[in-house]
Amino acid sequence: MAETSELEQTLDYYFQDKDLLQEALVHSSLLNENHAPGIECNERLEYLGDAALGLIIAHELFVLMPEVDEGELTRLRSRLVCSATLGFLGKNIQLGRYLFMGKGEEASGGRNKATNLARGLEAILGAVYLDGGLEKTRGVIRRLYGSELQEIAHSQLCADSKSRLQEIAHAMRLGFPVYNIVESNGPVHKPEFTAEVILEDKVIATGKGKSKKLAEADAAFNAIKLLTNSKGG
Repeated sequence: MAETSELEQTLDYYFQDKDLLQEALVHSSLLNENHAPGIECNERLEYLGDAALGLIIAHELFVLMPEVDEGELTRLRSRLVCSATLGFLGKNIQLGRYLFMGKGEEASGGRNKATNLARGLEAILGAVYLDGGLEKTRGVIRRLYGSELQEIAHSQLCADSKSRLQEIAHAMRLGFPVYNIVESNGPVHKPEFTAEVILEDKVIATGKGKSKKLAEADAAFNAIKLLTNSKGG
């Protein structure tokens, strides 16, 4: 177990009530092996942190992505707060080093399990919320996701756009989408590609990205918006 002061330094948040941080780090398996009075697992804090995280990420996306509609924002928020994403963020800050857990859970690799890291991270956010309020929690979340939240969000948003466009095109009997990279700008270490997507021999939309795949996905996303609006009208 590492000193929790190191974790506070990583989060750049220092708890007034250290007991809240301790509780946030207690995995339920510890209680199964240790029935000492006063020990609580982090599940209630996890519940609170999940709610705070959802609200703050929803607000960040609302501000960062004004062109994206409610349905896409909802799907995007789900991806950014899912266990896989939170597990990845927890691994980034080496959260497993700080968790209190039973010997059996630890022996089974519990300190590296994505679910444990995700739940522990949510519990920490719940503890920060109780200790410092919503704005302090927002600050911690922004640091966890990094300064590139908008880029992460956009990449997530584009991730399944090509498959969704193919489904829509099939339903509308427009054939299969064809993608072309039509432009590449910027230095070698930081290129920006432009892609176009073609349906029925017509360029439907274009998109940009830091890789060819992201540019194609962005073009697909823009095509989906166009086709959906056209169909709705």
